[in-house]
Amino acid sequence: MRSNGCGCDEFRWRRMLSRRAMAGGGAGLAAGMALGPLGRFGALAQDASPAASPAASGRTLLDNAGPVGASYLSPLVEIYGDVEIGERSFVASNTILYAGDGRLVSLGNENNLQDNAYLLSDEADLVFADMVSIAHQAVIENSTVGAFTFFGFRSRTRNCVVGEGSMIMHNTVVENVTIPANRITPVGARITTQEQADALPEIVEANEEFKHEVQGVNLEFASGYIALFAELGRAGVEAVGVNPVTSWQPEPIMPTIGEGSVLAELVRIVGDVQLGEDSTVGQRSAIRADEGTPIIIGRRARIQSRVTFHALKGTSVMVGENAQIGDGNVLHGPLVVGDNFETEDDCVVFQATVEDNVTVRSGATVAGAFSLREGTIVPEGAVVTSQEEADALPVR
Repeated sequence: MRSNGCGCDEFRWRRMLSRRAMAGGGAGLAAGMALGPLGRFGALAQDASPAASPAASGRTLLDNAGPVGASYLSPLVEIYGDVEIGERSFVASNTILYAGDGRLVSLGNENNLQDNAYLLSDEADLVFADMVSIAHQAVIENSTVGAFTFFGFRSRTRNCVVGEGSMIMHNTVVENVTIPANRITPVGARITTQEQADALPEIVEANEEFKHEVQGVNLEFASGYIALFAELGRAGVEAVGVNPVTSWQPEPIMPTIGEGSVLAELVRIVGDVQLGEDSTVGQRSAIRADEGTPIIIGRRARIQSRVTFHALKGTSVMVGENAQIGDGNVLHGPLVVGDNFETEDDCVVFQATVEDNVTVRSGATVAGAFSLREGTIVPEGAVVTSQEEADALPVR
């Protein structure tokens, strides 16, 4: 696994960042950093402010998070070094934007970054064209990214040129290659040679429609969260709060947190979320019912750090009782999960129907409209995208 200059693997490094262990380490932290607790859950993030100065490219150089022109950055975003942003972009909570000394992270117009994404430039500038979508927990380093591209859940892109219109799918690793325009990677693939990159299939019309849908949703998020910030202030867009008003959710809904539940620092829970009694949610996790809704999680859930629950528009997430969710997971609707569900660290579970007593081991990907039978064990690092593959898995 690639080192990030601190002698540790990337996951430990990310957690070190979130604990501010890099403060004062020559990372070029953005001015205006607030290090004291704010509100019930605390916030180790920048004071929200629209103040910024124009960057040479015509994009806005960020001093801190919050509304910036027609773009919105959650106050829980972490900004290090020189980072700039275009217009009508949306950046969700607990994303890290990190530019090393002499480097730049540059976001274009109508970019969207979902919760717990990581954009890093330490060896080369990281530059995005317009209309780029970056899904939950994606990591992109030292790369140049073309317009109208998409990066899936927990994808990893390092030292690449990504051509216009291409899609890097969930849990895919892409390193040291040029991805030609309008290509799509398989879910869970590892693309490390130019021969592999050149052989990728072209995207189809359904891929284009999906990307346009993602763009439309996040354009509404940018304006909707700016309006929510204007109405309620910073407190209204941190911690537990209502969803923004959008064309698909015209009414703000407050989450319901079950009695005896405990939320760690920097947790973000939005909209029609129903969290069962006696549950725990770890640091920097997000449960967002601002697109798909509702998100219902049963009693006695144990959700670790930097976990994301979200859903596509018109879908929902339903999780039974006694769920055990490891660090760095993405659980994305449409999704139905039974009781006693367990995922280890760094998994993706999307679109499936999961019966009771299922275990998903570390680094596995479950993505597709199929069912996991009761008692199924998904092995470490497995990629499951069809009913045939699901039926071949071991059952306890």
